[in-house]
Amino acid sequence: MRMVRYACLIALALLGFARPAAADLTLITRYTLVDGDTLVRPNYYTRTRVRVTSPDGKEFMFNSKGDSVTVIDHKTKSYWTGPRSLADSVATKIMAQNAVDVSAMDPTEYAAKIQAFNDSIQVKSTGKQKKIAGYPCDQWTLNAGRFLSNERWIARSLDVPNYGPEMQKAVLATIKDPLGRQLMRMLIEMRTKEGLVLEAHTRFQTLGRSGSFDFQTVKVITTPIPKSTWTVPEGYKQITL
Repeated sequence: MRMVRYACLIALALLGFARPAAADLTLITRYTLVDGDTLVRPNYYTRTRVRVTSPDGKEFMFNSKGDSVTVIDHKTKSYWTGPRSLADSVATKIMAQNAVDVSAMDPTEYAAKIQAFNDSIQVKSTGKQKKIAGYPCDQWTLNAGRFLSNERWIARSLDVPNYGPEMQKAVLATIKDPLGRQLMRMLIEMRTKEGLVLEAHTRFQTLGRSGSFDFQTVKVITTPIPKSTWTVPEGYKQITL
């Protein structure tokens, strides 16, 4: 009983020093994009909505209440918005158009390549820790042979909903390289621990290119997010599908 009480007291003490999860989070983030461009942009998280930046600079918004997705392309100053069911349907068609024809490949050789790729996937905690924007973070890594190397730092005290599965198809449809889509799917589905990624460094090699992208949070804001955050920049052209 003494040991149980002692353990409870320690747990309460630790909880007392832990920062509570915020309902609204704004992460001011510094990016190095796939094309080498750099920018500083906020990402937004609430219990029902997110607005995040992809490795090529596009922004994706998801609203769980309306089950809708918005894709903002700043390079072309255009955007698409609609229900997730329609976004998934369109994304499936786009990805099918860029599918790899494996009919001419030797089935045994192709299966061996896929197996070798799958066997090379490793997700692990390094045990390293550091503070980012004032929050304690744990380091995790994801490696897939010569194709992918990802290092991420997770703030265990920041808790936000994971809407990656809901936005996955829309994100993957923006990547033409089929192996690139597979690598991005791995990054989205990577299972580590609860918390929010505040820093990540990624190196990749696909069928058509190799490169890298990085981001680091420089400031975490916990004040309520204004409604104007969920609007598209003025002057952007809406794309209809």
